[in-house]
Formats: sequence, C-alpha cells, structure tokens
Amino acid sequence: MKLCANEWWVALAVLGLLGCKPKEKESLPDAPGVVATPSQTAAPVGAPEPVVKVSAMSPEQRATKLGFVQYLPQDTEVVMAFHQGAKSVERIKSAKLWKFLAKQMGMGVEPDPSVATDVPELDSPAAWFGTEFTIAMGKSTGDQSANVLNGYSRVGYFQMRLMAQALGAAVKSGEVATMGQAMTGADSKAWMKDWLADSESGIELLERLKMPPLYVAYRTHASLRDSSAQQLAGLIANLGMLGNMVEAVEIEKAGCKFVGQKISGEKIAASMKPQREEMEKSLEPALVEKLLAVIAKKDLVVMSGTLGDHVVLFVGSSIDDLSIAPDLGHSLVASDALAFCDAYAEKDLAVVMYGQKAATDRMISAAGGLSHLAAGVRDGLAGTQGLGDTRDLEALLRMVGERETALRKLAGNDALGLAAFFENGLKIESYGGCDSGAVDWQSPNKLAALGDGDDVLMFANMTADAAYDKKCQAYLEVLMETAFAMAMKVSEIKTDDASVVKFQQATKQFDTQFRTDAVAIWDALSGDFNAGIGLENACVIDLNGSVPTLPGIPQAVVDHGKFPRLSLVAPVTDRAKLAASWEKMNASATQVVAKISTMIGTEIPMPKPMSSEKDGYISSFFPLPFFNDDFMPSVTVGDKWFAASTSKNQALDLITKAANGTATRPGFSFALNFKTLQKFSRETLDVLDKAPMGATGVEFVSAKDREKIRQFADALDGMDAFTVDGRREGGALRWSIHLKTR
Repeated sequence: MKLCANEWWVALAVLGLLGCKPKEKESLPDAPGVVATPSQTAAPVGAPEPVVKVSAMSPEQRATKLGFVQYLPQDTEVVMAFHQGAKSVERIKSAKLWKFLAKQMGMGVEPDPSVATDVPELDSPAAWFGTEFTIAMGKSTGDQSANVLNGYSRVGYFQMRLMAQALGAAVKSGEVATMGQAMTGADSKAWMKDWLADSESGIELLERLKMPPLYVAYRTHASLRDSSAQQLAGLIANLGMLGNMVEAVEIEKAGCKFVGQKISGEKIAASMKPQREEMEKSLEPALVEKLLAVIAKKDLVVMSGTLGDHVVLFVGSSIDDLSIAPDLGHSLVASDALAFCDAYAEKDLAVVMYGQKAATDRMISAAGGLSHLAAGVRDGLAGTQGLGDTRDLEALLRMVGERETALRKLAGNDALGLAAFFENGLKIESYGGCDSGAVDWQSPNKLAALGDGDDVLMFANMTADAAYDKKCQAYLEVLMETAFAMAMKVSEIKTDDASVVKFQQATKQFDTQFRTDAVAIWDALSGDFNAGIGLENACVIDLNGSVPTLPGIPQAVVDHGKFPRLSLVAPVTDRAKLAASWEKMNASATQVVAKISTMIGTEIPMPKPMSSEKDGYISSFFPLPFFNDDFMPSVTVGDKWFAASTSKNQALDLITKAANGTATRPGFSFALNFKTLQKFSRETLDVLDKAPMGATGVEFVSAKDREKIRQFADALDGMDAFTVDGRREGGALRWSIHLKTR
C-alpha cells in the first residue's frame, strides 16, 4: 500500500531523447495580417504558475521562440510543439547506446552518405518534425473529449451488462456454450440499441459531439514551402474520391487563404436512406429517424494553408471553427498561459506543451476506471434469474464504484505547462498537471541519503499520502472480494463444459482449503504490517554484493565478482504490530504448506527461519547452502527501521545510514546511475575474461556474450544519469526530469 504512487510516469517519455547540439536562433517573419503588438492580456483561468521568477518575455520574443504558437488564439486548450526534431534524431542516432541497441534489434543500417538529406521531402517524417512541428487543439476540446470518454464508458457498461445477461440466460437454459454465441450473434447488437437510446450517451451524446478545431503545422524549408503546401493540398483533394458527399470549401483568415474539402453530414445521411429499412430491423424507426437527423448535422472540414514559414493542416466541424489570431496581442503568446516558458528563453528548447485547466478537468472527470464496467455487470445480474440470488455480488459491484469514486476524489488538477530543452543532455521542467493524490507533498523524507554512493544503481524515495493509502487499500480489497465472489458464482453453474468444470474445481478447492489462510495473510499484511511501518519508503539497488555460491559458477567469479543487491526500507511505527503480523503470516503459511503436502502425498516441511542480531536489529532469514551475508533474502527489524532485502549486509548498512540521516524536503525522487552500470559491466567482464571456464570445462559465459557485454559497456560512454524530482513549490506541482549525458 505504501508504494501506490505512480507520479513519475512523465519520466518514461524521455528515454528516447538524448539531447542535441545548440540550434542557431531564427527570426520568424509575421504572416500576412499578423501585426506585432507589445500589449499583453490577462492570464486565462488556470494558467500554469511559473515557479522560477524571471523577467516576462514580450509577445514578440515568445513568437520568435515558439513559432507557430503565435498564430493560435487565446482560447486554445491544448498545445504540443516539437522543435529541432531532425537534430534530436541525429543526436540519438549518433549516440553509442542507440547504435548498440539498434544493432541488437537488427536495425543497424547506416544511411547512404551519397543521398542528400539537407532538404527533406514532404513524404519524409523529417519534413514534418525536422525543424518545428506543432499540434494544437482549440476551444471545445475538453468538452468533446469528455463526450467521447463518456460515450466509451457507456459502451463498456452496456457490453458488460449484456455479458452478465448472456451468462444468466445460458445457465438458465443449461447450455453455457450459448453465452459465447449470444455475444457474437445477432443479440450482441442489443447493446448498441440500448446505447443509442441511453440518456447519458447515445443520440443525445451524438447530438453534442463534434470535431474540435485541430491544427497541425510544420515549419518548412524556404525552397520547399510552396511545393509542400501544394502537396498537402493535393492530399486533401483526394477526399474527392468520396464523390458527391464532399464539396470544396475556402476561407480567408488574418489575410491568409485556406482551401480544402467538407464532408457533408447532410449528404451522408441522404446516402444512408436506402439502407433505412435494413436499419429498422435492429432499431426502432423513431430511433433511426433521430440518428439520421443527427448525422445530417455533422460536417467535417479539412483544409490547408500557409502562415509565414508554416504549412498548416486544419480539421474541424466548420470553416468558421478555423481561428487565427489577428495580431500578437490576441495570440496565445501574449497571454500568461505560456509564462512558464519565460524561464527557459535562452535554452535550447525541444518541446513545449500546454494544457488548459478547465479542459483537462473535464477530460479527467469523464475518464472512468472500472466503475462503469462493474455497474454494467451489476445491472445485468439484477435482470437475470439463471444465477440465483446475486444480491451479495451486486452489493460488491456497487462498492467497487463507490470506492473508486472515493479514491478519484483525492486527485487534483491544474493547468499543465511543460518545457523540455537540451542542457547537459535533456531536461524537462513541468508545472501543474494531474496529481493522483498518492504522494504526501508535505512530510519531509528522511531516507534521501540512502541514494548516495558510487555503487548505487537505482534509488527511489517518497512518502505516501495517508488518505490515499487507506482508500487505495479499500479499493483493492473490494476488487479482490468481487473477483472471488464472481468466481464462486461461476462455480455453482451446472455444466459439462470441460474448461468451465476445471475452473470450478480449482475455485472450490481454493474456497474449501486455502481461502481462510489467504484471507489471514492478507489481513496480516493490510492490517498489522501496514500499521507497523510508516508511509515513507525507499528502494535501493546497488551493485556491491557478493556472488552467491551457486553450482556451476567458477570459484574466481565467486571470489572476485560482484552481484546486485535490492532493499526496501521504511520507518517502524509499531514494532509489536510487525511482530504480530509475522506470527499470523507464519501460522497461515505453515497451514498452507501442510495442505499442499497432503494434496501431493509428499510431506513438505515448513522451513524454520534463522536470525541474527546487531545493534538492536534482528535479521530473519531462511538458511540455504549457497547463501552468504550479501546474498540472503531477509527481513531486518528494529525499533525505528524496517528493511526487506536480498542482502543482510546491505539492509544493515542502509539502516545505519537512515539512523544518521536528517529530514529533507518532501516529494518524490528517482535516480538511475549509468556510470555505476558501466563500471559494474566492465568489472564483471574483467572477472569473466580471467575465469572464462566453468567447473565442467565449458565456457561459463561464451566469448560472443562477453563481447556483447563489452560493447554494452562501451555504449554507456555518453550516458551519466537519469533523475526525476517531484515536489510542490508555491502550491504548484513541479517535476524536474534530467537525462544527463557526458
């Protein structure tokens, strides 16, 4: 429960970006009709609050730095701008680590040096991403995204309801196999009929649904600007293959002409009328009439044009949805929504992202978890008679929704601002965004010092939020109870289906022989154990352990090699409860082993743990012949600290360091040290080269594999560390991510 937080998801998005050379600044000429003005307007509601206080950039400065963003109106809800894509790709491909990985994946094909790549063609991704590529979504994006998510959730609800109804009908008829037929046959259309008639989605949702304004723009090479625009316009013209359902459209905005095609909803609806009779076989005539009327109102417009250096693709519901700022004073760059970028005015920007708070609020609110699926199963069960009394199961399914809602209420959201730039590798600074509530941002962490040391490969540290931890545990518990109750309900079905019978036998065996012990172990973990340790935790992996004396490992490797060690450390809040939890788990585990012995007809003795004591800390472990103090899965407990580790030595060292540590600032931290990994790889390789032969006279590690290790170690030459730092500053959620290179 203490490790529920998942706030460092942003870190995974940057592993493919390794930095790039500084880019020469370019001045961006104004598009026709766009007049620069020094005025700035007030910040939109929920603009990200810049933590680093710097002199505000003028609209002209932001326009030069951010390119196409200068043309976007201030009601723009989402911006994703990528800069220097070609240079980023060049840097990635030139990195030793990339070349090594590409070779291992069979991608190590070198480009033909005779082929010129300075001027990319339109059909090449480099033409779109090479210099500057921007995706932006305008007003109504949040509302329309919420509509789509709500519609998707209701689809899940009706499908799960149909499954529960099909199961009940199959059981009542005595033919379980008919459940699958009901789902794939004509009856499966029932969920769509119900969805269309649904007051929370269906026709009413389709009535509200429309394409929000979408802008896709890329900066073009001067020599290719006209041809690129013509090729994009030609691609849009291919929509003409839809025949009379498409008509040409044209509009001028801010002195710039956009031309393209409109897919007419009215003409699509008219083309569907010949199939109306067939549709009415599945849907009520009145429902078909409403559906066709809604479709008739839904147009889709696709246009393109040129703004300054940028070729622009626009997609929307109407030509009137195309909105270009008439001047910089009315542009997004004149708003404090992008003030977070000002701190990075002199940086070598790679990515800028912005998400309006109101829009993301609506999207997050509409994004469901499992509650709509549980509700569908619950309502499906309530309408069936084949499964007998399902009231207890229905109550559990209702609790799934209630506890999920309670957990989601702990989340918060602010406008998102993100800037990624090249400086000693790649750095990402984000402001605001979604906070799940899993991290306690106030309590100082006391275990930060455990990440110090040259041999530490990976370190993570955070303090879980107490309210989130409690509600997360309650949610997991009801999910497990519901899954078991559903399994038990299936076990009551009378059937000859072999796969179902096998499942029923396993479920009944678990219920009669192991359920009580499993529940006792869970209660011990979620009860006394959870109450016995604090909310802070740290995970440490170092590469300073001793190699275990496993059969087949050469003695020289055992004597001179090193082995990874992993420890989880947390403060102790109640040692008596930890002891009680162990007694309960040990008693239940002993009973489980005894029952398994009876089942297989061979007695399996429950091993008895050994223990050692040092400085008031007791380490408990199960003895095995090849264990040593540095390779010994163990639990170490004292009055102040708890550690679960693969190494008794590491656990004791970390506890000593924790006892001497002082409180540091709160938040989340993660670090991965590539230099440590490189050192370990080379030291291991040196040992293997000196002792290549195993006890049987065969190479312990082949020469080919040793060469791969050598290549991998060499490939890490340019890598230093990957760090993630999450905290709150001035009330704003902040993430700093750094992929550091050498």
